[in-house]
Amino acid sequence: MAQSLRAGESRQPRKSVQIPLFYQVLVSMIFVAVIPVILLSVVSMGGTASIVATIGTPATVLLLTIGTVLVVLLWSYFVAHRVTRPIVELSVVATRISRGYLPEKEMEVQSHDEIGELIAAFNKMVNTYRILDTLAKEEPE
Repeated sequence: MAQSLRAGESRQPRKSVQIPLFYQVLVSMIFVAVIPVILLSVVSMGGTASIVATIGTPATVLLLTIGTVLVVLLWSYFVAHRVTRPIVELSVVATRISRGYLPEKEMEVQSHDEIGELIAAFNKMVNTYRILDTLAKEEPE
C-alpha cells in the first residue's frame, strides 16, 4: 500500500459494480414484501413455540407485525432518500441556472446508475452553457 507514485502518474480509481437503480428498488421491494410472509409462516408453523407460550399468539403476531412495519418504514425511507436526494440537488442547481447563475463547479456524480448518468449529462449541459456564455461575452457588438 505504501507504494509511491512516479512523477506524472495518477492512481486510477477502482471501478465497482454498479447495479441499476431499477433493480435496487425491485430487490428492496421484494425483500420488504417477503419478510412479512416468512414471519407469518414461522408463526403459523409453530416455529416460535417458546415465544407463543410466553406471550401468546395474538401478541406474537402483533409484535411481528409492528417489527415488520418498522423495517418496511426504515427501508422505504432509506431507498426514497437515496433516490430523491440527488434529484433534489439537481433541481436546486437547475433553478439557480434558470435565474442566470452558472455553478462554478460540476455536480459530483456519486453513482453510475440512471441518476448518475442524468447528473453527468447535466454537467455537460452546464459546461456547454459556460462556453456559449464566454463566446457571447467575447463577441464584439
